[in-house]
Amino acid sequence: MAPSPADATSPQFDPLSLDLLGRNLREEMDGRPRVPLNEVKPFPGAGLYALYYKGDLAVYEDLKGLDIPIYVGKASASDSSYGDPPNMTEPKLFGRIRGHRNSIKQADNLDPSHFDVRFLTLDDIWIVLGERALLRAYSPVLWNTVMTGFGGNSPGRGRKNARSVWDSIHPGRKRAARLLCNRNYSSGEMEKLISDGISISLLEAGEQRDKALKEFRNRPAQIIWEEAQVSGHGSKSVLVFRESVFVEENGRFEFDLSTLEWQLADASKQTTAEAAALDALQG
Repeated sequence: MAPSPADATSPQFDPLSLDLLGRNLREEMDGRPRVPLNEVKPFPGAGLYALYYKGDLAVYEDLKGLDIPIYVGKASASDSSYGDPPNMTEPKLFGRIRGHRNSIKQADNLDPSHFDVRFLTLDDIWIVLGERALLRAYSPVLWNTVMTGFGGNSPGRGRKNARSVWDSIHPGRKRAARLLCNRNYSSGEMEKLISDGISISLLEAGEQRDKALKEFRNRPAQIIWEEAQVSGHGSKSVLVFRESVFVEENGRFEFDLSTLEWQLADASKQTTAEAAALDALQG
């Protein structure tokens, strides 16, 4: 059959296009078996991995039984800037998975038995592309974007560092033990953020999902506190915009506010922050 006019004028097929390569990597990853996280044994190589939650926490209820990752990550074989061939015998990918398993163990309301993991060993050249394809396919991927803090480096032990969203929902990690509450979200606001993120991940790919993602990413956060410079002696204190949230959230983590120098923002800024937070929670 002769091609239709539309077929004849369609873009030339490129078997090495980034979109096609990304889709192939994602399909290969999705075809790998899900392995219980607490049963992964050491193996060599680098590549991609994805974590899947299968526990009973209410905040993740809508994800239960679905094949949607809660976190996507990568481990490269080599960080050499000289172009030296990577050592593919080193267990780089397993090491990253093991690190996350240990992190999950520390959380009060999680356990490695609550998770499955998929992984795919790859040459370094494909790893970044594959990670982007997975993130795009399952966006917003809760623990990568909505619940920041799971895979990052320790924020330090200073009391004026903020607790991440992840460590607020899953307290218990030593690295977050002495941190103040999150700067922008109360626990209720975090739960709504997570619920909205899951709802978007369940939408079919297309214009509606793209629009929902754009609105979600552009949603402003409502500040609870920030560091402030005290006039006169130059020491730093904490400036609080939402006092009730600040006190309640730090009380949840048994942070003794009497040991901290803090002050309220002026009344107009407090009112603006409270009103904006209420609108976001009800919106």
